[in-house]
Amino acid sequence: MTTSRRRFMAGMAAAAAGTAVGGLAGCGSRGPGADTIFIGGPVVTVAPGPPEAEALAVTGARISKVGTADEVLRLRGSGTTVVDLRGRALLPAFVEPHGHPFEMGTTLAPPAIDVRPFTVSTASGVFEKLTEAAADTPKGQPILLNGVDPLLQTGLGSFTRTELDRLAPHNPVVIITNSGHAGYGNTAAFAAAGITKTTPNPPGAQYLHGPDGQLTGEVRETAALMALTAPFSGAIMANAGDNLRWAYAQLARAGIATATEHSYDARAQSEVFSKLAQQADCAVRVRAYEIGTPELADDSSNVRGKRAGADVLFDKIGMKIWADGSPWQGNIFTTFPYLNNATTAGMGLGRDHRGGMNYTPEQIQQLATAFIDQRWQVSCHVQGDAAIDVVLDAYEQAQVPPALRPRLEHVGAMRPDQFARAAHLGVTPSLFIEHIYFWGDVLVDKLFGPDHGAHWMSARSALDAGLRLSFHNDGTVTPPDPIGNIATAVNRIAKGSGRVLAPEQRIGVDAALRAQTINAAWQLRLDTEIGSLEPGKYADLVVLSRNPRRIPPADLRDVAVEATYLMGRQTYGKVLG
Repeated sequence: MTTSRRRFMAGMAAAAAGTAVGGLAGCGSRGPGADTIFIGGPVVTVAPGPPEAEALAVTGARISKVGTADEVLRLRGSGTTVVDLRGRALLPAFVEPHGHPFEMGTTLAPPAIDVRPFTVSTASGVFEKLTEAAADTPKGQPILLNGVDPLLQTGLGSFTRTELDRLAPHNPVVIITNSGHAGYGNTAAFAAAGITKTTPNPPGAQYLHGPDGQLTGEVRETAALMALTAPFSGAIMANAGDNLRWAYAQLARAGIATATEHSYDARAQSEVFSKLAQQADCAVRVRAYEIGTPELADDSSNVRGKRAGADVLFDKIGMKIWADGSPWQGNIFTTFPYLNNATTAGMGLGRDHRGGMNYTPEQIQQLATAFIDQRWQVSCHVQGDAAIDVVLDAYEQAQVPPALRPRLEHVGAMRPDQFARAAHLGVTPSLFIEHIYFWGDVLVDKLFGPDHGAHWMSARSALDAGLRLSFHNDGTVTPPDPIGNIATAVNRIAKGSGRVLAPEQRIGVDAALRAQTINAAWQLRLDTEIGSLEPGKYADLVVLSRNPRRIPPADLRDVAVEATYLMGRQTYGKVLG
């Protein structure tokens, strides 16, 4: 737990740094002229017209001028801070359109222990973390590990209830997979949660049982995970404000000024999000999608109110539903089978396995229709191509107005004809493009083969269909890294082997930049206020070490975020100016 605590304190220091520099701009005009002027480097506008300018001015919280250095410097006054970019690039701050900052704070900061493959690369490392936690944690106090991934952590398999009983006999233990779609608990954890072998499955989720009818220790999908981790809620909520602030600092460090909360629970989370949004040093604007339960579908008071402007830093804008699960758990619904090999056998998948749905097509239809009737934007998690057909059918039958911008999330196996159908219906996708980078070899060699695995996340097909696609990192599943997303979309290189997967699905850097800025802002209905560098828009900015438009594609992943601004206020980086 020491490492986790050190990481937590480093994140808090970053947040404090954001507070310290936050007064440089955006706190009201300090006299005649602009508050801040950026010169000395390319201004990549992601706007109609010339793609680059020489300078940009900020007055108050908004962009007041974009143009040549001479034009912009005419706005210089006695109180203006002039930032010399020294060749660095200024872009619109990135938008994370499918995030989970609350989950980031609760599962990566204390008391949770981060065991994702990005921090713990091997099975032995995971077991060392668990053994260490069991030795350091007082008897009876729960232990929460987050991020195990048997497909990336060599030698790691599924955990059983009895195995965890042996490893941690004196504490309730819950281990959550990196996908966030499954978890494992020992006997004490299930007892603390009040889950027995006769407890019915929650809607859209499962408590797995063995041939003897006993709980195996594994649970799948959000509702079951929430039930199993309920005993942790006291410790989690006690630190919720600090942990959420820590998560915001990680997002700002990645150049992000706007993110979503895609597993929002208003009853448990509303207060902490609202309080942080009211603080002067709040680092991120958040838009929330509430977990779409049948109860909320039947709640006549759950109707969309007036949409908040970008100056409001927290607002609920939609409802989230799950059609299927995760490719790494074998529970996505596909028209094609998983491979038949040792990996899929170890995942417990039968021959020619094609997965299934979390909800029946009828339930998806009922939930989608109810929330659309309540005038919410519906955001549906869906990976398998068979499940995508079900969701598109539901949207079509519900006659969803395109103005609501209904969404599809992740869409790994989405086909060209499905992208075309989505465009016809006014449905917009957000791609978890980093699947290609981190799991590309797994997709091809272990799960689906070259025909389906290599074409995962077909960004070019989405563009060819005329869609405004976006990219995301999905909260804890991969580190927040818009630059990494852009690099993957442009190159489609699998990290392990270095091979290019489906090169015809690569897209240009300008299209990739739009996916992480203006397109993502459009999906959140904020595109008239953020997402590009245009006069009148809020000054959400990111300073990059190099101009991504002017470097070899192979160098994109090496571009660094040097500063981030939210409405003209610096939230990350060394003081500029």
